[in-house]
This record gives sequence, structure tokens and C-alpha cells, in this order.
Amino acid sequence: MADSQPKSSGFEPWNPDRWEEEMETHPVFRTQPLKEGEELPPLIEALQNLKYDPEENTAEELAEAYKFDGNENFRRKKYRWAVDNYTKALEIKCKNDILNAQLYANRATANYYIGNYKKALRDSEESRKLKPDHSKALHRGALCCFQLQEWSDCIAWCDEGLNVSPDDKTLVELKNKAEEEKKIAQRNKRKALVLETKRKKELEEVKSAIQERGICLAEDNIAECERPIHPALTDAMVHLSAGRLVWPVIFIYPEYGTTDYIKEFSEDSRFVDHLNIMFDPGNLPEWDTNHEYIAENLQLYFTRENLLVPFDKTKMLGEILTHNRYVVHGLTPCFAVTVRGSDFDRMFRERHTVLSL
Repeated sequence: MADSQPKSSGFEPWNPDRWEEEMETHPVFRTQPLKEGEELPPLIEALQNLKYDPEENTAEELAEAYKFDGNENFRRKKYRWAVDNYTKALEIKCKNDILNAQLYANRATANYYIGNYKKALRDSEESRKLKPDHSKALHRGALCCFQLQEWSDCIAWCDEGLNVSPDDKTLVELKNKAEEEKKIAQRNKRKALVLETKRKKELEEVKSAIQERGICLAEDNIAECERPIHPALTDAMVHLSAGRLVWPVIFIYPEYGTTDYIKEFSEDSRFVDHLNIMFDPGNLPEWDTNHEYIAENLQLYFTRENLLVPFDKTKMLGEILTHNRYVVHGLTPCFAVTVRGSDFDRMFRERHTVLSL
């Protein structure tokens, strides 16, 4: 006996009470774009599958379809999605050079808006290979070079673009800017070269002065020590002034785990003269909560491995640097400071082997 029940067609019957919702599932009548993560309605999904079906479309048609999607995503400022669309189109490798040139140029533009200037430049170059007079690619290549501060290349791209469109005001302005930036860059390069040459000469003079005095350096190559060992001393380097060596100096306060520095400490200056300024009784450092760090109470040390060498603060810097046990690290002399006779001072001495100067 035949089944008298009607067979299901797979689609729900039309519901007039939900007609607006029903229309949104139809690709022809849909008014709103899909939200991120929203599942495709069956009809739209079916049409999309058909749109990208390699059995139903030629390679060129598929590339055009992906290009269309890329253009739509670009228009909506979905630049990364646009890049993906253009990439899929290029991966098809259709034989239409004009279309491929457009795809490379479009992907270059999308990458440019993302900030991927190097990728955008490579795509502009690929587009130019396929179509040397592609004005969009020439524009984008020039803009990429400008962003990458490749001024000569930017000018060359502008010239190519102006050969195609001599009256292009955008390229004329961009070329003028690039030429000005190139002049500035060349001037800065010349200045940097002069400064480098001057600094090398000064370093050689400093090196000779250090060797003449018999000062021991931890590093053989003085040029390798130009990076300061203290962040506050980036602009302070040992130098000669009126024939005297002037050093940046660091003071370490092990009791409080803090440091201080003097940017210019002449070799013929006494430690006590600096300490009297640094530890003025009326302006003691904030970390000295017990108000013990007064110049007359201080004890100075230098260290070498586990050796601790105390010295009198009336000494000049040059006297300590030329001591046979002192080694300068990073062209920056360092000294430890404690309160003479304090509990910490005694403990500090016990941790080391103490030698007389």
C-alpha cells in the first residue's frame, strides 16, 4: 500500500508572520551584512559554494570573484580580510596578466593601510612587472618607499609614475617631499660621519692618556666601552679637558642598595670636595632615614673580586685610578660608600678580604 503522507521538501512552509526574518535569509532580499561568527543561511551558503566552485567557474572567474570580495572588504575597511581575498585570487594563478596586476596592486593597497609597507612594496613591484604602466601600483610603490624612508627609491617610483601621468600632482608633491627628505638624510649622515671621526680621534687621545698614566682597564678595546653601565650616564664619557682626564663616576651605597653618580669627575679633584656637596647636612638624601650619611662620617672603598680596599676621601681620583689594584670597568670608575664604624660597615668588611691602600 502506497504511503499517502506528503513527502518533505526540506524547507519549512512560508510563515507570513515572519516574512521580514525570512527575507533576510534570501540572498536577493537580504538588507543587513552578516555579523562576525554568524552562520550563513542555507540559500546564501549554497550560492557562495556555487560562486567558488572550480567545476562551475573558470580560473579567471574565480579570481574575479575573490577580487570582488576583496574590494568589498576593503570598502568596509576590513583590510586583513581584503588581503586574504586577494591572496586567494592570486593563488589561483589565472593566465590574465592584467587581472593579476590589479590583484597585486589591490593587495599592496590593503597591506599599506595595515602598515605592512615592505609587503605592500613587494606587491607593487609584482604588479609593475606584469603591467609597467599600472598607475595605482606606481603610486603605491612610491608611497611605500616614502614610509620606509627609502628616499632615492621613492623618487625613482615617482619618476616612473610621472612618465605615465606627467600631470599627476600627487606624485609631483611626493617627489618634492622625498627630495627634501633625501637632502636632510644626506646632511645628517655627513654630520654623523664628522662626529664619528671626531669621537674616534678623541678616543685614541683618551686611550693614550690612560696608558701614559698606567691606569688598568678591564676591556682591551676602549671603543667597546662607549655604552654606559649606568642609564643616567648615556651622555657622559671619559674625555680630556685641558690635558686632564675627566671621568663619569658611580658611587654605590650597599647598605641601602642604591647608587649615585657624578658625570664629570676630574682626575685632579678630591673625593671629599664632591662628598661635601652631595651630603650637605641641610640636604641629605631621602634614603638616609637615619641621617648618618654626612661627608665627615663616610668611608670610601674600591673592590676587586673579593678584595676590599678602603681609602681616604682626601685622595684625588687620579691617585686611586693609578693604584696597582684598581681596575676600571666600562670606562666608569665605581666606589662603595658606607658610614665609617657603623654596624653595616663592620659587616661589609667581614664579607671581604680587606687590604690597605
